[in-house]
Amino acid sequence: MTKIKKNNPVMFLLLNTIVVMLNLIFLYYTKYSNQNLSLSKFSLNNIGNILNLLFAFILFAGLLVAHLRRVSLEKKIYYSLLFLSWLFLLIAFVSTKISVPFDQYYFLGQKGNRLFIGLNLTLFQFTYFTLTFVVWHKIFQTKSVVLIRAGFNASFLMFFVLILSFVLIVAKENKFSQSKISSSPNNIAVVLGAAVWSKNKLSPTLEFRVKKSIELIKKGKVSKIFLTGGNAPGELAESVVAFNYVKSQLNNTSNIFTEEKTTSTYEQIQYIENNLIKSGIRYNVIVISDSYHLIRVMEISKFHNLNIQVAKSDLALSFEKALYFKVREAVALTVFWFFAF
Repeated sequence: MTKIKKNNPVMFLLLNTIVVMLNLIFLYYTKYSNQNLSLSKFSLNNIGNILNLLFAFILFAGLLVAHLRRVSLEKKIYYSLLFLSWLFLLIAFVSTKISVPFDQYYFLGQKGNRLFIGLNLTLFQFTYFTLTFVVWHKIFQTKSVVLIRAGFNASFLMFFVLILSFVLIVAKENKFSQSKISSSPNNIAVVLGAAVWSKNKLSPTLEFRVKKSIELIKKGKVSKIFLTGGNAPGELAESVVAFNYVKSQLNNTSNIFTEEKTTSTYEQIQYIENNLIKSGIRYNVIVISDSYHLIRVMEISKFHNLNIQVAKSDLALSFEKALYFKVREAVALTVFWFFAF
């Protein structure tokens, strides 16, 4: 194949170092934009930002080692992957700013627009990893099927990060304990929304989250309950259905409030930030969700520099359902780490 000319290797290294830096900055900008935050909020005090920096450094290190060893990189493969990685990231970024016409489709409870954006983000990460492995394969003088090997290694690396997030969920989910919550009139419970079944019936997931909030308010652990969650097509808002259930369990509902617009975990964290934590009242927020979900809740909260507590619901799942939800949550956590999406 055609190879990059060596007549100005210093310029090649310099330009590609700038490209790696610009890619990292744009990726960080995309992440904070996805969370409606300014880059001024940037911090390395979270796993995702550290991973982004680490993988950018690995690519830069590969380019530097290739330069020092005078390794010739394959021009067509290198620049094709570089172009594709930028293209996928740009498509994903633009798609978060405009309405793409896929919302009528659903898969695994996710709308088509979100799936389209997630697909492009995944393709960006795959091509970026493949590009990195192409550089390192050339350094170690892999002589055959470099692109195929690099693609395989990129897939393995993505799977490895997914396994790490799954292990983190399993390791941490049983450490959340209600006993750590001390009673205070400033304590409020925020119930994260979940699915509503046909005829406006609470799904078991939502039911047990609401039950936990009722338990906390009866024990005096919290003074108010905020129910979150918008509506699915043809059904009442999740928070309204949850409120109707609370009314059947409590005589006094004056301290029960609903929010009916949020449709995702990160939107509910933004609701907490904008309407509860920044309200001027010193609320101690206790977020209620399922144990496997709370790890991502805490990661998103840390990304927003929010100090929250959590309480897990008492939902019991069969092994098969628990495995399914934890795998799905591991995917969501990995996507959040890389893209804050």
